[in-house]
Amino acid sequence: MGTEPEIYRTASLLIQEYGEMAPPAAFIRADQLLDKGDISGRRVWLRIARAAKDLLSEKRPANVSLH
Repeated sequence: MGTEPEIYRTASLLIQEYGEMAPPAAFIRADQLLDKGDISGRRVWLRIARAAKDLLSEKRPANVSLH
Protein backbone atom coordinates (compact mmCIF):
# COMPACT_ATOMS: atom_id res chain seq x y z
CA MET A 1 0.00 0.00 0.00
CA GLY A 2 2.51 2.89 0.01
CA THR A 3 4.10 4.48 3.02
CA GLU A 4 3.55 8.14 3.80
CA PRO A 5 7.00 9.13 2.45
CA GLU A 6 6.26 7.24 -0.80
CA ILE A 7 2.86 8.90 -1.10
CA TYR A 8 4.30 12.38 -0.62
CA ARG A 9 7.25 11.66 -2.91
CA THR A 10 4.86 10.59 -5.66
CA ALA A 11 2.66 13.63 -5.04
CA SER A 12 5.71 15.86 -5.28
CA LEU A 13 6.71 14.29 -8.60
CA LEU A 14 3.16 14.81 -9.91
CA ILE A 15 3.35 18.46 -8.91
CA GLN A 16 6.65 18.83 -10.75
CA GLU A 17 5.02 17.33 -13.85
CA TYR A 18 1.50 18.82 -13.71
CA GLY A 19 1.70 21.77 -11.32
CA GLU A 20 -1.68 22.73 -9.90
CA MET A 21 -3.31 20.02 -12.02
CA ALA A 22 -1.57 17.27 -10.00
CA PRO A 23 -4.53 16.50 -7.71
CA PRO A 24 -7.00 16.15 -10.62
CA ALA A 25 -4.47 13.97 -12.45
CA ALA A 26 -4.24 11.69 -9.42
CA PHE A 27 -8.04 11.54 -9.13
CA ILE A 28 -8.24 10.58 -12.82
CA ARG A 29 -5.74 7.78 -12.24
CA ALA A 30 -7.75 6.61 -9.22
CA ASP A 31 -10.88 6.49 -11.39
CA GLN A 32 -9.04 4.51 -14.08
CA LEU A 33 -7.97 1.96 -11.50
CA LEU A 34 -11.50 1.72 -10.15
CA ASP A 35 -12.74 1.00 -13.68
CA LYS A 36 -10.23 -1.86 -13.82
CA GLY A 37 -11.37 -3.18 -10.44
CA ASP A 38 -8.11 -2.30 -8.67
CA ILE A 39 -9.54 -1.06 -5.38
CA SER A 40 -6.24 -0.99 -3.46
CA GLY A 41 -4.56 0.91 -6.30
CA ARG A 42 -7.43 3.37 -6.25
CA ARG A 43 -6.95 3.92 -2.51
CA VAL A 44 -3.26 4.68 -3.03
CA TRP A 45 -3.98 7.22 -5.77
CA LEU A 46 -6.65 8.89 -3.66
CA ARG A 47 -4.03 9.28 -0.92
CA ILE A 48 -1.63 10.73 -3.51
CA ALA A 49 -4.31 13.19 -4.64
CA ARG A 50 -4.88 14.34 -1.05
CA ALA A 51 -1.13 14.64 -0.48
CA ALA A 52 -0.77 16.74 -3.64
CA LYS A 53 -3.57 19.01 -2.42
CA ASP A 54 -1.80 19.32 0.94
CA LEU A 55 1.51 20.17 -0.72
CA LEU A 56 -0.11 22.80 -2.93
CA SER A 57 -2.10 24.33 -0.07
CA GLU A 58 -0.93 27.58 1.42
CA LYS A 59 -2.31 26.54 4.79
CA ARG A 60 -0.17 24.46 7.10
CA PRO A 61 -2.00 21.30 8.21
CA ALA A 62 -2.79 20.93 11.90
CA ASN A 63 -0.18 19.21 14.09
CA VAL A 64 2.66 19.91 11.64
CA SER A 65 5.73 21.82 12.77
CA LEU A 66 8.30 23.63 10.68
CA HIS A 67 11.92 22.67 11.13
